[in-house]
Amino acid sequence: MKIKRITEITAVVLFIVYALLMVFSTRQDLFSTRYIEPYNAGWTYSFGDESGDAVLPAQYHLPKDTQLTLTNTLPEKIREGAAAAFRSRLQNVSVYVGDRLVYQFPEQELIGGELTSAWNFIPLSEADAGKQIRICLSSPYAGFSGRAENILFGDYNDLVTGIITQHIKIFRISILIGFVSLVIIAISVIGRRYQTYGWFRNLGFLLIIVAGWLGGEARLPSGIVGLEMWHYLALVSLMYCPVFLTAYLYARWPDIYGKATTVLFYVSLAGAAGCSVIKLAGGADLIEMIPVTYVTLGVTLIYAVWIHIQAARRKRSEFIRSELICILVIFLAGIMETLRFGQRGNVVGAYVRLAVLLYALNLLRISVTVLYRRIRENQELQQHLKRSRAELMASQIRPHFIYNTLNSIRALIKVDPEKARQTVYDFSTYLRSNLESVEREMIPFSDELRHVQAYLNIEKVRFEERLNVVMDIREKSFFVPPLTIQPLVENAVKHGICAKADGGTVTIRTRKEKDGYVVEVEDDGRGFDTTVPVQERKDSQTADASSHIGLENIRFRVEEISGGSLSIESRPGSGTKVTVHFRNTKELKKPYAGDDRR
Repeated sequence: MKIKRITEITAVVLFIVYALLMVFSTRQDLFSTRYIEPYNAGWTYSFGDESGDAVLPAQYHLPKDTQLTLTNTLPEKIREGAAAAFRSRLQNVSVYVGDRLVYQFPEQELIGGELTSAWNFIPLSEADAGKQIRICLSSPYAGFSGRAENILFGDYNDLVTGIITQHIKIFRISILIGFVSLVIIAISVIGRRYQTYGWFRNLGFLLIIVAGWLGGEARLPSGIVGLEMWHYLALVSLMYCPVFLTAYLYARWPDIYGKATTVLFYVSLAGAAGCSVIKLAGGADLIEMIPVTYVTLGVTLIYAVWIHIQAARRKRSEFIRSELICILVIFLAGIMETLRFGQRGNVVGAYVRLAVLLYALNLLRISVTVLYRRIRENQELQQHLKRSRAELMASQIRPHFIYNTLNSIRALIKVDPEKARQTVYDFSTYLRSNLESVEREMIPFSDELRHVQAYLNIEKVRFEERLNVVMDIREKSFFVPPLTIQPLVENAVKHGICAKADGGTVTIRTRKEKDGYVVEVEDDGRGFDTTVPVQERKDSQTADASSHIGLENIRFRVEEISGGSLSIESRPGSGTKVTVHFRNTKELKKPYAGDDRR
């Protein structure tokens, strides 16, 4: 077992190492000579009546739709196939060489009517050498108006390859987060058989949304994936992040401020859905509504930190502290990126991505560990249930009961042959039910009731008027583990009724409740003190239960197989009542102990 455990841990560690190498390892450049150089010097700017020398990158605080013009002189010598490149952020772009318009973005109407960010590649020729180049920028959004990014100059293909190479590492982090989320969802699906934590699935969905947001913000050129796809992938994913985050928090810790989490979930959902409806109705676009999104996300993230802190204080688990540390790292990374927003113009940088990746890998570790433990626990439970079945089988083969029944039948053959025939039928039904019960996980209550009736018919032959039976059966269309009610009735007869000289009555009731079904077995026999340990009750009705099937054996099977419960009420001299609660059979979706039947 130690070798197996060490092997699994080693495999997980190697997977994490390989994943990190996939993101950060250096690729060989097989496609270009890397003719790229900065082109930030010598520029002048102008807007309205103001002009001066520009130091790129730069940010001029201009009203929206105000045009910023950057002017420079191209080199005296330009190679064939040369180009200039820069990234525009939610800006209209026009580039002139001399008086000739050589580039414009966007060239056509974009899907959704929103302006997107884009990499702009301006092809140049030898004839453009020494001419004036003018870059005109304007934005319908005040936050992005007057922004000028770094400008690169070099071979066209080199520029494309170099920019992709520069940003692909960031993009691979998003891909890795998405891959981890799919693995966690797969674990949640596999774990349904073993009753692993249901919040794994919500966590996987949350990480997929986060991966979509980070992937859309990876700043890759749009050669394969369209501009609108990157744009809406980032914005819509960001907009719905609070929704999936609060859904995960509620699934993970419904008992910690569950009502507040529910309220925050619906508020986040209403906000995201409202922004979507406004956009589709032709109102404000998603960029104009992004402050609302950032506020919602910030509040939700702060709330998530608070919930994790409360969980770390209230819950005793080896996993909670590591998750709290990871969520704090994400929070601090977000603060750092926000502070750097004014300098970089991009709130989602490497810090946030690496923090989210750390969080995802930690949760993957938790998911694998929990699944492994549940599989091992399930194997142990199967062995326990097998032992329980073996004990069940052995306990029902009681020589004294068989001898007494056969003697009763022999006596009846002479005095009442018809009753002897009926007793033989009841005895065969009783034995058949015992044998079949070992092979089945759940049976209809009507089958268990038939077993009970056969047993009581046999006992009435022996005890006659000393044993009275009252049946109050209001419901029997539900399922129970076999041999859960019959042993309780047997205990009531042997240790409740027959322990009294004048006998008594055994009452069996069933009824339906909101969340399931209830079966009660009550006798007006001797009773016992429930505060006295079982070991000290040598002559009580639980003594035989302990030596044969045992109430704890029954309780174990009721809880583990049907998700129900068993309780006992008794007082000396007043009798005993055992109440068994079975969950609604519609909720029984998990086969237990390797049984494929529902």
